[in-house]
Amino acid sequence: MNIFRTISLSDKARINHLLNDSFFRDSYSSSELVFENMFVWNYGQQIQILWLEDDLAIIKSFEKDNRWIFFPPICHTPEKFKQGLRHIKENYPNAIVGGLSKAMVECAHITGALYLYDDYFSEYVYNPSDLAEMKGGKFSRKRNLVAQFKKKYAYSFVPFDNKYLDAVKSFLNRYEQEGGAGEDFEAILFALQNHNEVDLYCDLLIVDDMVIGLSIGTISIFNHGVILFEKNDFNYIGSGAVLVQLATNAHYLGCRVLTRQEDLGLPQLRKAKLALNPIEKERKYSCLFDARTIQLYNLYLTSFEDSRDYVDFFFLHYYHANRAFSVERDGTIASALHIMMKKMAYKNKIIDLPFIVAASTRVEYRRQGLMREVMAKTFASLIEEGFTVVSLFPVNPDFYRDYGFVQYTYTKNIDLYNKSFECGLEQTNDFALLATMYGECIKNYDGYVIRDEDYYARYMNLLWQDGYVFELLKKEGQIVGYLVYKDDDISEILLCGDEKPLHKDLDTSETYLPHPDGDTPSNMIRIINLEKFLKEMSFADGIRSLIRLKITDRFIKTNNIIIGLSIKDNKMLVKPSKEYDIELSIEDLTSAIFTGRGDQRLSFLFPSKKMVCFDKF
Repeated sequence: MNIFRTISLSDKARINHLLNDSFFRDSYSSSELVFENMFVWNYGQQIQILWLEDDLAIIKSFEKDNRWIFFPPICHTPEKFKQGLRHIKENYPNAIVGGLSKAMVECAHITGALYLYDDYFSEYVYNPSDLAEMKGGKFSRKRNLVAQFKKKYAYSFVPFDNKYLDAVKSFLNRYEQEGGAGEDFEAILFALQNHNEVDLYCDLLIVDDMVIGLSIGTISIFNHGVILFEKNDFNYIGSGAVLVQLATNAHYLGCRVLTRQEDLGLPQLRKAKLALNPIEKERKYSCLFDARTIQLYNLYLTSFEDSRDYVDFFFLHYYHANRAFSVERDGTIASALHIMMKKMAYKNKIIDLPFIVAASTRVEYRRQGLMREVMAKTFASLIEEGFTVVSLFPVNPDFYRDYGFVQYTYTKNIDLYNKSFECGLEQTNDFALLATMYGECIKNYDGYVIRDEDYYARYMNLLWQDGYVFELLKKEGQIVGYLVYKDDDISEILLCGDEKPLHKDLDTSETYLPHPDGDTPSNMIRIINLEKFLKEMSFADGIRSLIRLKITDRFIKTNNIIIGLSIKDNKMLVKPSKEYDIELSIEDLTSAIFTGRGDQRLSFLFPSKKMVCFDKF
């Protein structure tokens, strides 16, 4: 009987024996299959192994979103590799196999598998001599930092010993308190406490009897160095560069390459790894087996002009099976859309906002009403979950009006702004700064999509896949906005004022800014559960007048109601009525609620709104 068990030291020799003769050995520069890496991350006994045969092992790590994450199968040959993938596919059809190298993907394709490039987990690969010597212009800043540190501090670089354990714990606590991430602390301590049992290099950087840095790594069976953990005290300028140089010289000069692992999509971590001038970022892939996901992926890929890397990233880090709605014809998905969950601030309320993206239909099934079926299915599911509104950015607004969507935000041509304004550009990866700028920009609006640091981190990583960059707009050293662009395509621009950002390399004449007084329709919104929406909202203060409305909705029958509306204690009172004063379509009412435009008889209840939205996906 095939039973997974916790991976242990007894597996090391068997695993390394297979890997030492594997078909991908000479090109492998990652860390997943390095035994020491698996060992230190097994502090919670979360990595399990199954020996299918003497020459084939399957390793699973943890469960995420109700699906198991597997490492690449461990074996000699492509045939055994395929056998391992097929075993996972047959027994865990919802699983993901991560950490696949290019050689694995090229040699081990199986039927019913989808291979996606995973930028989050692609690892940075370095020439050890580069990091040891730090020669040339590209390392001039690092050399200066090293020189400053060595001139200022009397330091020592020593192997870890248990006598330093308390000092290391103190260092890690300081590290986290000063803004460093602490998610890997348990694994670090596990590695230090068990370093004698595996081939780990554990070194400490010490100044004045205080630990200010640590480096933990190993040399793999693939003859490449792997830095598993590296931390330094930010208060000691140059300590990071010194730690890199000392550890490389001490242990890794004889290695084929040195990997410093992935950046996990964190801009600051990406910046730090790029600053050490890698010779490549090894592309790594994840494998999926779910048949519906594969069909949705292929529909997306053939329907839009986004790059494959962009689509891969979307399906790995944005896609959720229960947020994809589709209809089938002839046994295949013919039409589909995806929901991305956002939050919208509206009149001091926070609304969960399903946002429709990537609505598409296969060419051979278009003009058959299939998208209408998909929309009906989507609305019904969202209503059942308790959502009250749904939004989107339309490529063709007329198409979505047929489903009851109305414009609630508008844009203004940026060419209308002051042309005397000139600015410089400065590339940024600081998502915290972008979130702060956005917050300042929208704080005086009645409604907007909420964007926090996590939003911008994911937003950046998604657009990076398509080659977009984030640039700060600066005038006389002051930040006055940002823009997101690629070549001549400006995807988004935010200004802290109303001046036009001129730059010699940018053509902004056809760029539109979200603006409440604009005349070009932008984002659209639709109320899907009218009665629930009205009961949850407060629209005006102190108004007690009763108004009776007859609402008609061509698409959602439950919104066809006659109701009386009034305000009490700043809450909307909604009561059934047999008679009405005004008859409105759901579109007219939605426009009145979110913009104040439309029937003036409603203006006392739904005054004019300043709504803004930058989101297109």
